[in-house]
Amino acid sequence: MELDLVKLLQDSDVLLLFCALAFGLLLGKIRLAGFELGSTAGVLLTALLLGHFGFDFTKQTEQLGFMLFIFCVGIEAGPNFFSNFAQDGARYIAIALVVALTGVLVTVAVAKWLDLDPMLAAGMLAGSLTSTPTLVGAQDAASAQAAAAGVDARELVAQISVGYAMTYVVGLVGILLVIRYVPRLLGIDLVEEGRKVAAERGLGGERRRSVRTPVIRAYSISAATAEGIDGRNLRELGLYERSGLLVERIKRDGKLLEPDSETVIQEGDRVALVGYPISHSRIEFSQGDEVYDADLLEFVIDEAEVVVSESRVIGCKLGDLHMESEYGCLISGVTRAQVELPFNRGLVLNRGDVLSVSGERQRLQHFAEEIGFISERTDVSDLMSFSFFFILGLLIAQFSLVVSDMQITLGNAGGLLASGILMGYFRSRNPAFGHIPQGAINMLKDLGLNIFMVGVGLSAGGAIVEALLDSGVMVILCGALIMLLPAAAGFLFGSLVLKMNPVLLLGAITGSMTSTPALKTISELARSPIPALGYAGTYTFANVFLTLGGATIASM
Repeated sequence: MELDLVKLLQDSDVLLLFCALAFGLLLGKIRLAGFELGSTAGVLLTALLLGHFGFDFTKQTEQLGFMLFIFCVGIEAGPNFFSNFAQDGARYIAIALVVALTGVLVTVAVAKWLDLDPMLAAGMLAGSLTSTPTLVGAQDAASAQAAAAGVDARELVAQISVGYAMTYVVGLVGILLVIRYVPRLLGIDLVEEGRKVAAERGLGGERRRSVRTPVIRAYSISAATAEGIDGRNLRELGLYERSGLLVERIKRDGKLLEPDSETVIQEGDRVALVGYPISHSRIEFSQGDEVYDADLLEFVIDEAEVVVSESRVIGCKLGDLHMESEYGCLISGVTRAQVELPFNRGLVLNRGDVLSVSGERQRLQHFAEEIGFISERTDVSDLMSFSFFFILGLLIAQFSLVVSDMQITLGNAGGLLASGILMGYFRSRNPAFGHIPQGAINMLKDLGLNIFMVGVGLSAGGAIVEALLDSGVMVILCGALIMLLPAAAGFLFGSLVLKMNPVLLLGAITGSMTSTPALKTISELARSPIPALGYAGTYTFANVFLTLGGATIASM
């Protein structure tokens, strides 16, 4: 039996797709001199090689990839999209807008200077900013233009793909170099600046997320211990602030009591205390007064992801919840827009924030009801809601605004992004609606993105060598300019006009360029997760602005 691999790849979109994915993801994991190319770049380069040798697949396969990607981006952004004004929201939106506008203006100027095709220029903008939403918006606008003119869209889309492929690595490496070396040139101590933010906002500068499980122990209150308490209630006693322990139950005269902040511990009481093992060593009666009491120790500790959704707590500080003294719950982490934040009592809550909380089951449920809801722990996805909102996005894409002789539409990219944002927002308001496990969202988003990258590479592969030989050096240099100037404009605007802390500002710039690798770099340099606050603030809006920016240039 003879196996003609080339013919198999030519005849099967599925086989071609997964060959490109498998070898591209493998290439992305290779590290050279401490630098890892990454999955997106690995898949793109593999697809470019296959495209150069004439392999291609149908447009519908690529379109499904970008549709899934942009819709899932919207779902993730939705819970925070309308609440990012809670703290520094206007600043972050302004920075995202400045970066996007500067990128568009610089690209337009470069295109006119070099007399470049608008489609090639749109691809250069997407590649230089390493922004897939920009690429999605540009290709969608090109397809709409081709459909309106009754011509084949493949040539237009191929030009966008070529521009993206030629400048992507420049944009990726360039922003990493800027983040790493510009603060040194400007004499900015990122570690110290991160500490300043932590001190000003009451945030822990180091990662404080804990995977330890709280334990419960029972203690008998001796006369000496009761004398030290001196009639103070639990709020006045401040046991949690001093030791990290919560009073879960009290047994007095054989009866179990549910304590509150006004309860006073008395001599002879037996007290159940909950906390991490090290906390039990900090209290004065931990050695000789520990007792075994089945009534007190019969305790079920639960852990849950609690989503913030109640209006009354939006904009409140974490410490204002009094979750330890009022609810008997412990927190071990805060996530916003899929980015883990540094947290402390001064962290301001946004709608859609996810708190990792542990505590007794009923107390945990009560706390969750007060601030929002517990994220469902189920692998079952609400595919019905997913499908209907996907349809809504495609319908939104059909609406157009006519200004003079120009017709403006959101296109599939804008429509699906908008409907995804709506689905994510409604999900944050109603826990019974539209549940999609985060693992499923990540899988769909990554798969969609990489399918799209395969399509981009195959489309550009046939023409990229000719383009590189024709004007490659100039395009690459212009790509570096398109990467550098928006970052510089965002930095100058944030530091001179908004007076932002450099660590937060650099985090915001990486979010404005939707560059997760750059966020990782700045966090490592600052030795702190503080930059994630800025990244989460701008990332949501940058997806919208950059999608529109790509569509705008492609429509010129």
